[in-house]
Amino acid sequence: MEQYELKKLDLDTLHLVYQDHLTPDFPPAERKPLAAMEKLLSAGRYEPWGLYQGEELMAYAMMWKDPEGGFELLDYLGVCQGKPRGEGIGTVMVAYLMDHYSHVEGILVETEAEEDGLPEAENELRRRRMSFYRRVGFKDLSYVVDIYGVRYAMFLYGDKGEEEAMEAHQRLYHYELTPWLYDKFIHIPWSTLPGGVRYGGVLNVRCISYGTEDIGQGRPGKTVSRRAGAGFLRQ
Repeated sequence: MEQYELKKLDLDTLHLVYQDHLTPDFPPAERKPLAAMEKLLSAGRYEPWGLYQGEELMAYAMMWKDPEGGFELLDYLGVCQGKPRGEGIGTVMVAYLMDHYSHVEGILVETEAEEDGLPEAENELRRRRMSFYRRVGFKDLSYVVDIYGVRYAMFLYGDKGEEEAMEAHQRLYHYELTPWLYDKFIHIPWSTLPGGVRYGGVLNVRCISYGTEDIGQGRPGKTVSRRAGAGFLRQ
């Protein structure tokens, strides 16, 4: 990993990443408005990162900070347009993030859940995203969420329990939305089944990259999760 460097993105570079990489990587329903990112950034609750090889940007990630506790949500993760997918760049990016955030209590990931009625190829892609997160050290949580009509399986990196993780997850959205919007569009949890069995769970990390090493590009969401899985996996 010596050949790479993790750098925080300045506002101008964030704008470029949003326009040139995040926008083509994630469908509209999964894209947080740039203005919302800027608002969170100015409040100290959002950190955009780039993985560089020399001067070349290879991958990007957005981290959303729990306003009260010690958790972070991997909001978007993606391998940049024109860069090789499935060759481990997403894995390297996650490794650097884990090292940088080693002091936090936990890192959450939302990733699209499998669903009945979807083409098998789509559910297989979602399973591959989930496998990616397990492979890099995340563990399954037993609840599924519904965010703006999209169902996500949940993953956690860290030793904290599920109850604490869920409370942190709820806080993220409570802080940014009015009570009416939260009650209407945010369901954390949407369901929890005995024994941790999900209603078809999957990962959305807004992540993108289609290979056995990286399956990304997806974020809360859709075909390409708005979440961290789509970007390098696809977010």
